[in-house]
Formats: sequence, structure tokens, C-alpha cells
Amino acid sequence: MSMALQRVCLAGTGSFLPNDPVPNDRIDDVLGQLSDAPPRVQQFVQTVGRRMLEAGGVKTRHFAVNPETHCLTHTLASLAEPAARQALEAAGMKPTELDLLLLSSPSYDAATPPTSTLLQERLGIDSCAEMEVHSNCAGVGKCVQIAYDALRLGRYRTALLVYPQLSSVYLRSCYFNPARITKSQAALRYILADGAGALVLKAAGGNGASPLPRQIIGTHVESVGGDRRPGMTAGGGVADAAGPHPPTQDVFERGSHHLDQDFAAVSRDAGPLLLAGVLRMLERLALAPRAVDHYIWSIPTLQLYDENRERFCKALSVGAERMRFHATHVGYCGGASILIHLDQMARSGELRSGQTVVLHSVESSKWMSAGFVVRW
Repeated sequence: MSMALQRVCLAGTGSFLPNDPVPNDRIDDVLGQLSDAPPRVQQFVQTVGRRMLEAGGVKTRHFAVNPETHCLTHTLASLAEPAARQALEAAGMKPTELDLLLLSSPSYDAATPPTSTLLQERLGIDSCAEMEVHSNCAGVGKCVQIAYDALRLGRYRTALLVYPQLSSVYLRSCYFNPARITKSQAALRYILADGAGALVLKAAGGNGASPLPRQIIGTHVESVGGDRRPGMTAGGGVADAAGPHPPTQDVFERGSHHLDQDFAAVSRDAGPLLLAGVLRMLERLALAPRAVDHYIWSIPTLQLYDENRERFCKALSVGAERMRFHATHVGYCGGASILIHLDQMARSGELRSGQTVVLHSVESSKWMSAGFVVRW
């Protein structure tokens, strides 16, 4: 006889923002001035960069950087730990009660061992299942799907999902080959920020007639980038070590380790692809878009939000009040953003019992889309 699938509930949320908030006029001071960059880049920073900050809608953000020494103050594991502990506390759990630990990030503390195991050590967990998902903004949705399926099947009872975003690794002036830095690479200093978010999920018994509080309704993961050019790139991996020259020196000289963004592609494609992914997810879950009370997006700037707001509202048949721009005082923390926003909304009381919440991200690196739905 087959076993009934378990329902899965969101037992706790957590988030962490490192160090003091950084106002827009202090970004270059904290990350280090680009005084050795080519003149065209310095001119861009002084003109277009300032306009980007004004239109971006973010007033303060956080960096895991000492503003005096410009040294990193956190690793990915130490950035993830406070968010994880906060989520566990909200769930009324000790770290040792976890069955499954999932970590996702576009970076890692070391090529080996996995950062997920380093977080496991910091949490004092002697033994648990752990997995690490290498992904940017879509990483949260991917981890939720892995945990949701595993808990539904009864493989595990509890799961912790953590996403640390350490953008400043790529943004400090000391990271760049100043001769190779481009305007788009410099521009990312005015968009990205650091932070971490976490969730605790629990299996909560078989199907019942009445919904459970904070029940996960479903998940969605897809990649539509098979024939699309990458929208965000950062080298320094195996592909850059294939030649006959010393790879570290060669990578630096070419500047291939720089984080880069195709801003034209993001402006053109990110919004429509995010919307298409959400609509496909809702269709699969037989959930009417207008039945959703809150849409939490991975939208980095107010300008991009404004450019897509009318399209989103029309396609979903909802008002703009259901999809607010949340990054004003925290900045855009990549994949961690939707978890940070969810945690802040949960702790402020903005989310009320019975409301339906959609969290969804689009990742421009190779155009992936992932999200999940929770009934609060």
C-alpha cells in the first residue's frame, strides 16, 4: 500500500544584513575608489552611476566589508549562520533537530569542502543530510523544490534552506584588474548588496480537509536559456584554467574574473520571463493569479519595477499594492532578496493568516526561473 504524501509547512523565517547600512553617497568609499580605472569608466561612475542610484529606488544597502580596511567581514558560511539561527529560533528548533541542510549561492568559500558543510559545522550539527546548489537568483526556488519533494515523500521531516549573497566579493576595488574594468562591471557596484535569508520547512502529516498554517502549496523551477546568451557572467572557473598559461595570472590579466551584466538584455527580458514563469507556476497549481495576496519578486531596482508594473498588473489582474518594491532600505541581495523580504513581512505582521504568497525569481545568468507558493 502506498504511503500518503506529507504536507509541508514553513515553520520559520530568518534574515541577516551585515554591518551598518551604507547610504548611496558612501558606496565607493566602502568598496574602494576606482581611481585606477580607465577615464571612460571613471566618467561613467561620476555621471551615469549617480543617475542609476537616483533611479534605483534604494536609499541604503549593506556590505560585508570593513569601510576602513576594505577587508571582507564575513565568509559565505558566517553570513548564512545568523539567518539560519534566526529561522531555527522562529521554528522553535535546535540545529541538531535538522534532517536536511540546503545552501545555495553563486559563490563558495572554497572549491572544497562545500560551503554547506562549513555552515553545518558552524551550527554544531554532527550529522545531517546536506546539499549545495550553485545558482544565483533562482537558487532559493530550487532549494525549496528539493526540500518540498523530499519532505512530501517522507525522506526527511525537517529542512533548513539558506541563501547567502556576498556580492561585495566582486565589487571591491581590489578585486578588479583596473585596466580591464568596463562600465557595466562598475555599474554593478550601484545595484548589488550583501545579505542572507533562511527558511525552515517541516513535514506536517498527510492530506487533510483543512489547510495548515503556512502550508507550501507548490513549487516551480525552469530554465529557458538553452538558446539565449548569458545575461550575467563571472569567470575564474575550470574553463579559464584550460590554457597553457598560469591560470590565476592569466585570468587576472584578461579580467575574466570580473562579474559582468548585460543590462540591455535584463531590461528587455527579465520582466517578461519572470512574469511568464509565475503564470506557468500558477497554472500548474490551478491557482488564479487574482487569488494571490502578495507577490514577492526578485526585482533589483525601482526603475525596473516601474517599467514592468503595468504589464504585471494587467496579466495577473491585480493591483500594484500586491507587488510592492521591497529593496528600499536593504538593497538588492540577489537570490537572498525574496527570503529577506519574506522574513521582514512575516515579522512586521504584514502577512496575515489565510493569505496566499508567491515568491519568484528570475536569474539572468542563463535565464532560469524558480519560485514557490505558501498559504499563510
